[in-house]
Amino acid sequence: MKRLFVSILLLALAGPVASLFAGGEPEQGAVRKQFGPFEALTFNASILRDVKYVPEENNVYLQLFPDHKEKELTVKLSNDYFASYREWHHGGYELVSPANQGKTPYGWTDHVNTSANYIEYWMDGEVFLHLKRVK
Repeated sequence: MKRLFVSILLLALAGPVASLFAGGEPEQGAVRKQFGPFEALTFNASILRDVKYVPEENNVYLQLFPDHKEKELTVKLSNDYFASYREWHHGGYELVSPANQGKTPYGWTDHVNTSANYIEYWMDGEVFLHLKRVK
């Protein structure tokens, strides 16, 4: 009985996990968090407390949990899913930010203002927030 349960569980997880490595976007149909014109393809709730979109400014802000506020944060922009990164005003393809350094716990990070279709937020070598423009 235990083997059957494990087999069923593995089969249930195989599709969603495989889609992460298939090179395309995750499967449609999953309910995703919305932040203004963006939906979260990836949202690591152990790092992020909240995301705020301010329409008057067209800015995206993050609220990190205190355990992560001192960590380095890397932001990448693209028009396609994990592809063709756009150049920042400083000339590089990554914007490295000291995240929330010096700010109070649960304070908002510096903003990102972009017309890109995708915003990727990286920490410790992994994407912890991936936003897709849907509007």
